[in-house]
Amino acid sequence: MEEALEMARAKDTKERMAGVERLHQLLEASRKSLSSSEVTSLVDCCLDLLKDNNFRVSQGALQALASAAVLSSEHLKLHFNALVPATVERLGDAKQPVRDAARRLLLTLMEVRSHTPSL
Repeated sequence: MEEALEMARAKDTKERMAGVERLHQLLEASRKSLSSSEVTSLVDCCLDLLKDNNFRVSQGALQALASAAVLSSEHLKLHFNALVPATVERLGDAKQPVRDAARRLLLTLMEVRSHTPSL
């Protein structure tokens, strides 16, 4: 996952797109929970990617976060205060795929929140 995060942080747009796509694929294929530090690295990276000028990068970051929420809800809950406002902001994106991905992530976060014990 570290390699995909590095690609997602690249200056080159195509490399960032490939990085978020790889992140999403890794998270979708994974059956094990992420560690707290892995979730923190993913969230930090994806929060930056949500501001990307390329809508596919933002969309991919939202999709990766949704996959991570399913895998590691207990660790992701620690980041709700940063994730929710950033995701809500993407609901106003000019591109429909980004708005759809943001809506799906919010729904996933709310489901995860309601199915896990409070902190």
